Amino acid sequence: MVATSIDQTAILIRLMHLAERLGLSRRNIILLLFSLTLVCLAAPVIEAQRSRFSVQIVPGPTARAIVRGAGEPTKTWSFRDAYAGVLGLGKRIENFTVTAADRSNVPVRNIAPGQFESAMPASEFRYEVRLSPPSIAADSARVSWLNTERGLLMLADLLSVSPSSTAASDEVINLHLDLPAGWSSYSTDRSAGEQIEIRNPDRTVIAVGKHLRIATEKISGMSLTFVADGDWAFQDNESIEIASKVLRVHFNTFGSMPFSEAVVTLFPFPQATDGSQWSAETRGATVSLLMGRLPSKVAALAQLSTPLTHELFHLWVPNGLALDGDYDWFYEGFTIYQAARAAVRLDLLTFNEFLNAIARASDGYRSANEPDRLSLIDASQRRWTTGETSVYSKSFVIAFIYDLRLRNSSHGKRSLDNVYRDLFKRYSSALAIGAERKAESNGNDAAVNALTASLGSEDFVRMFVRNPVSINLSAELSPFGLTIESVGRRMQITVNEKLSKPQRDLMRQLGYNNVTSASRAK
Repeated sequence: MVATSIDQTAILIRLMHLAERLGLSRRNIILLLFSLTLVCLAAPVIEAQRSRFSVQIVPGPTARAIVRGAGEPTKTWSFRDAYAGVLGLGKRIENFTVTAADRSNVPVRNIAPGQFESAMPASEFRYEVRLSPPSIAADSARVSWLNTERGLLMLADLLSVSPSSTAASDEVINLHLDLPAGWSSYSTDRSAGEQIEIRNPDRTVIAVGKHLRIATEKISGMSLTFVADGDWAFQDNESIEIASKVLRVHFNTFGSMPFSEAVVTLFPFPQATDGSQWSAETRGATVSLLMGRLPSKVAALAQLSTPLTHELFHLWVPNGLALDGDYDWFYEGFTIYQAARAAVRLDLLTFNEFLNAIARASDGYRSANEPDRLSLIDASQRRWTTGETSVYSKSFVIAFIYDLRLRNSSHGKRSLDNVYRDLFKRYSSALAIGAERKAESNGNDAAVNALTASLGSEDFVRMFVRNPVSINLSAELSPFGLTIESVGRRMQITVNEKLSKPQRDLMRQLGYNNVTSASRAK
């Protein structure tokens, strides 16, 4: 049975009314509707392409995933070989085989790491992926891994990509997850038992484990699910409480939530690490957070709050934006500043600690090799070769300078918060098709335009973002009542003892309390 869509039916009705207003005869109207109906019926039904994958995970000392797949016939298969500075991912792919329609094996050769080519087009294949945790602990938040207790499956480095199927933006992947007895899984993708429907494999992270603990809370209209495993000095409800507070602060900045559902996965590192270490990444609507284990509850909760304030902000920027390109200077460096501001609002960070963080960032970027040779935009494009720490630290400092200038010029009526709100209103990926949105989708263009529009001048962006710049922090901060002091090799930012009223009002907006500061100094 064939039926026209609701949109097609609506068009036919409108055309019929138009024909009547034009005075066409009933016979001509009928002929017109008949012709249009034939066109609608003849139009091809466009559906998203579908690929099928089955992933069987095999935990243990030689952890691996056995993957079987089927899709559009092709002669080439590709796997991600590098991601976020992690290299050699394609070498984890082993025993790649291709099957013809008659179930016979098709000759296939490995032409490069993670690149395979068959002698003839085929649609079915099988391979194995070694999932031993990476040698560098911090990389475990960025790529797939598995041990005897738990693991993170990131489909971007786990599934093959063929030019005719998984590379397409309109593809849907039907994934069957085969888990060991007693194991469970969780992801934001729609699932029915072990069957998962995936619309964007680049943003899909599946948490698997023997003892996953799952709790969900509704926060300002968004469902937050906390997936935890391992023993911590705090209770699960305490971690959810911190995440909820952070999300509400960020919600107040943006005015809306980026997703209807989000997930925070909290696992211990799969490697032996120092208790104070943590690593995190936000991919789509999923925050993957790995931490060392501190014995003190107070210290452990303080450690947890640091990545949460930063990573939960990424649900909005960049993951909630319809922007692309390498604009890490903004969505990482400026986000570090926004996360620090959120921590001050939540009393997770004192104002003095906030200033100390900015001073450390300035020291950090200046210690890099040729820190002022590249603009922020150019440094972002080379961050995995020149070092992401330098560009992030420098962006953090520049975000502080921008926020001070905007607050001062607007007499406290606008801040960097307004820039983010304006940006999200314009480029939110949740906007309906056809909603007002600027033509460009490049993140650098969108970010610099938003910064320029709020400040009312291109001078700041041209000087600090588009061109290389050596920051004279003392000169930049002095007009706002802040002083730079050198303590050994380190920089220290302090508030002047005598502030003008505008300076004092500005500092108080940022969380400064002169009575508290004076009492601490004694």
